Formats: sequence, C-alpha cells, structure tokens
Amino acid sequence: MIPDVATPPQHSKRVEAWVYAVLNPLIENLGREIFLLSKGNPSWRIYSRKCEYIHPICDYIGISQQPNYEDFIADPLNPGFQEKFEGHDRALAEVESSASRFSDGLILSDVFLKQMKDSLEGYESTAHTNSVYPFIESMRESLPRAVAELLVNRIDILPVYYMMQKFWEVYRRTFDLSEQEFEPYGQRQSFQALLQARAALKDVADKLLHDLESHRRLLCRTYDIPAAPIPVDRSVSHRADASIV
Repeated sequence: MIPDVATPPQHSKRVEAWVYAVLNPLIENLGREIFLLSKGNPSWRIYSRKCEYIHPICDYIGISQQPNYEDFIADPLNPGFQEKFEGHDRALAEVESSASRFSDGLILSDVFLKQMKDSLEGYESTAHTNSVYPFIESMRESLPRAVAELLVNRIDILPVYYMMQKFWEVYRRTFDLSEQEFEPYGQRQSFQALLQARAALKDVADKLLHDLESHRRLLCRTYDIPAAPIPVDRSVSHRADASIV
C-alpha cells in the first residue's frame, strides 16, 4: 500500500522514471540471474574473480540514470528496497568468494593436477592420430584454471569455437565428481559452501524479482502510467503534417 506521504500527481514523470529507468532494468536482469542460477551457472570468471553476467544491483542501472536510482531508494514511496538491494549484493559477494576458494583449492590439489596431466596426455595422444582433435598444447599451463572455472559454472558442453571444446567433450565426466562432492580432491567443504551460496543468491533474486514486479504494478496502477514506454509511430505524425500542408 502506498504510504501516506506527499505523493506525486497522476501521470508523474518522476514515477515513470522509477519504473522505466530503475524497475524495468532490474526486473529484466534479475530474470537473467535466476535463469543462470537455475542452471547452476553463476558465470564466474577465474581471471576477474567476479561473475560476468550477475552484478551488484546498482550496476544494472545506466550511468545516466543513477540519479533516478538514488531518488528511488531514498523516497518513502519505495520502502525497504535499499535493504533488499544490499542483501542481494551480499549474497553475490558470497558466491564470488566461495567460487574463488573452491577453484583455488582445486588447483592446489595434487589429485586434481595429476588428473589434468593424465587427461591432457591421453588427449594429445589421440590428437596425433585423429584430426578431429585440435592440438591444445598451448593451453597446458592455463588448462587447470579453465577446467576449474568450468566446474564452478557446471558447464556440460562448450561451443565448437572453443579451443578446448573437444577436450571437454571427452574428459568432462572424468572431472565431474559432484556425486562424491569433490571429496577425492579434498574440496568437499568448499564445494558445499559454493552450492549453498549459489542457492542463497537464487533465493534472494527470486524474492527480489517478485517484490519489484509487485511494486511496479502498484506504481503503475496508482499513478496511471504504463509499465513500459509506448513507442511513438513518427510516420503517422509525418503523414498528418503532410496532409495539413
């Protein structure tokens, strides 16, 4: 329910700005977050230690629209959203730190590194006799990091344009120790922490998306504004101007 404060007038441009520049981008991007997280893929990157397609809330708002974002969270017509946004960002930070701890531990595991060495040698042996297998010798040093990233993101299939696509197609199941919770690598605890952090972020994103969609409906109904800008057909206007002449 809209609080009893000095409310904007009907068809308020200020409320339109909240809906179009703040709520709509957040709703769209949270939908993408939930889609990725439901597949177990936080899009975490080992080189940046960040999620590529999941960001802090304010990063979803264009730079030119930051004043509208700040106005939205400061206004009593939009209660509680600053705390909810901060909760989302804390959950995201926990996913990123959990992914880093898991991948770091994996790369330091002697069992994992031996498995990497054996898999690469087996792959290269096949590549010498089968042209379908491209050589990936140049990736020897970076391959353990690449595999760790793929395991964090639960990637089953790589696009064919990836150099290591065939390697992953052949050896992916060799590294998939999820049934044993990565215990052979000594990473059971860090893997479980990553799963829990990922699930917690999805739960936060689900609830936040629901709240944002409900609040958008409330604002649109209260101030009689559309949920998205209505495109203007300029060709109609031009034809009307021409008929006047």
